[in-house]
Amino acid sequence: MPRKKKLLSSNITKERLSGTPFSSMSEMSAASEAIRRETWEQLEKARIKRELLQKSEYKFFLEPFRKGMICKYGEKNDNLVRVFLSDEGGIEVDINEEMKSEENSGALLSALIKSTSDSLFSNYLKSMDIISLHEVNEAENPKTKKKIKK
Repeated sequence: MPRKKKLLSSNITKERLSGTPFSSMSEMSAASEAIRRETWEQLEKARIKRELLQKSEYKFFLEPFRKGMICKYGEKNDNLVRVFLSDEGGIEVDINEEMKSEENSGALLSALIKSTSDSLFSNYLKSMDIISLHEVNEAENPKTKKKIKK
């Protein structure tokens, strides 16, 4: 009987290692631990930064995110779209009333909201050290990586 149990255990190990670049469970565990430590460091930096940002002397850091990003068109002073970080920490969107009522503005409005929201959010994540500039560029431009390799 003990022999059968060992074979079963060996099959489970082989199954877990299949499709990975690892030849042993200890190698895979060490890699997982390195990723866990790196992720913990990123999140801990962000937690501490957020904690410090609650202090009045560091309020300047979040000010650009609270003011937000705006889209304007032409000479008008009215914003078409404004995306900003709320006091509660969420992302909010203000839309110009004229944009809401125009029949043909749906696709334009959608594109403006998506691009400004994505930009504000990725800049916020970069500033909080949650993601790197390299990760953002890769996520936004996956074809760039392929072009560079050629």
